[in-house]
Amino acid sequence: MDKINNECYDNIKALFDKYKNNTYMLQRLSYHLTNILPSTLENEYKNFEKRAIRNAFLTNEQQIFIQIFLSKHQYYYLSNNNCFYQYDGTTYKSVTEDEIQFQLLTTISKDRTLMQWKHKTKINIIKQIKERNLFKSIPETDTIQKIINLLCPLLFSTKNQVKYFLTVIGDAIFKKQNDLVFLTKPKTKKILNEIDYMCYIITGYTNITSNFVTKFNESYIYENCRLINMSNGISNDNLKDIFTKNGLDFLCVATHYSYRYNNSEYFIHSIEDYDFSNYALYLKQNSQMNIFNKFCEDCIESINTNINFNNETTQNIPQFSIQWKNMHFIWKLFISKHSLPSVIYVNSLKNLLKEKYKYDEQLDLFYNITSKYLPYVSNFIQFWENTITISSGNDFDYEIELDELCGLLKKWISETDTCYSTKNISEHDILKILNHYYPNIEVIDNKYVLNIQCSLWNKINEMDTILELFKNEYKNSLTNENSSLLLAFDEIYAYYIKNKQTKFTISKRYFEKYLYTVLSDFIEFDHFVSVSWITS
Repeated sequence: MDKINNECYDNIKALFDKYKNNTYMLQRLSYHLTNILPSTLENEYKNFEKRAIRNAFLTNEQQIFIQIFLSKHQYYYLSNNNCFYQYDGTTYKSVTEDEIQFQLLTTISKDRTLMQWKHKTKINIIKQIKERNLFKSIPETDTIQKIINLLCPLLFSTKNQVKYFLTVIGDAIFKKQNDLVFLTKPKTKKILNEIDYMCYIITGYTNITSNFVTKFNESYIYENCRLINMSNGISNDNLKDIFTKNGLDFLCVATHYSYRYNNSEYFIHSIEDYDFSNYALYLKQNSQMNIFNKFCEDCIESINTNINFNNETTQNIPQFSIQWKNMHFIWKLFISKHSLPSVIYVNSLKNLLKEKYKYDEQLDLFYNITSKYLPYVSNFIQFWENTITISSGNDFDYEIELDELCGLLKKWISETDTCYSTKNISEHDILKILNHYYPNIEVIDNKYVLNIQCSLWNKINEMDTILELFKNEYKNSLTNENSSLLLAFDEIYAYYIKNKQTKFTISKRYFEKYLYTVLSDFIEFDHFVSVSWITS
């Protein structure tokens, strides 16, 4: 202030010194200082006060406008891909900056108060939106429940499993806990790849599932391993459809859970679901030896017997023994039952078993032991070897469905003098046996076993017999009045159901597939047979 006063005094003194010898200019200078300058300054001060009041008013109105606008229109931003997003309380979506500006300017025009500041307000709002990270937004309950219900029971059996998985994904986006390894089933790789691809396309983030592995490595530290029990029973098309429509919601809910629970480890300890937490932390809480011992306790039973095994031959294998191939299969059943990865390599497992049980190198079997899982496996192998033949028809593809194999196995057991009980073997059990013991057999969709025939049920002969019976019966009833009729596939199949000769039933799909093959010359309109077949 003193500096300004001194400058003003010096300027006025300089003017007086300049015109000290000019009477007219001294009079004009005195007039301006006395009459013009005070009124000018008074006007300047009043205008300044008006502008200050208006600026304060507009600033306050702008703040209120921005607050209300961003409340009604929840816009967010990601700096890594320079993209804007909007949340309507249910669904997140991508928007452009032009769309935001259009909405903003339209709203300002309706308000009118900020028209003079619309450009300034637009810049201010865009700046504030860029400070609102999409992954710091808080989704509403409807959005969270939508994502949970999409994934449970489709990919997970419980909601806590879904929440944990979401938290892990959120941690990956925020780059938390990179030292943890999340183990899941090998067939879930397609799901993880789809999530990675979806996240990159939508947000630009890459490799968010890099901490997930689908195959165990013995170099992993058990302390850092977590298990995720994810189902793989979903088609690629359904998977892509889900993430195409809900990918952004999925990611926002995932980051919300990561932010809410801090990280996936805190999530495990924050819920009272001991089945879930014990499974997720299974490898952290168990060593390789613990798991091996649990396998032996659960699956292997020692038998006290004094067998002179050295005198046995491959043709005379002891009754209480388990061949290595069968032991390996029992191990697969064990880890499948507990939804565990194969945490012990095959060679390591065999060496551990050699240390624990008597083993014959030549016969490659362990003896003085048995297993509760062996009888039904043995039954199936005997059934397969005695009744199944591998076929590859030139004109028609032979196949038997897994549920049909279950029924045929039970029929075979009931008709043979097997000493084992008729365990309620499931399609899942048979599929595992086929994958392990007959890896060259082709199984489609975990349901159709291709290129095999069973001596207990010749499906082709049965269909041929039914078609001949139908043809003869229809021919006998044929008249001029109905000679032009078409025969519907459904009508022929209904005749088969009524007159089938075994307790087993050929599926409508397979029956119609056979009709397309053997009656190809008489098929009309896709699902009808020409009546000319009857007289052929």
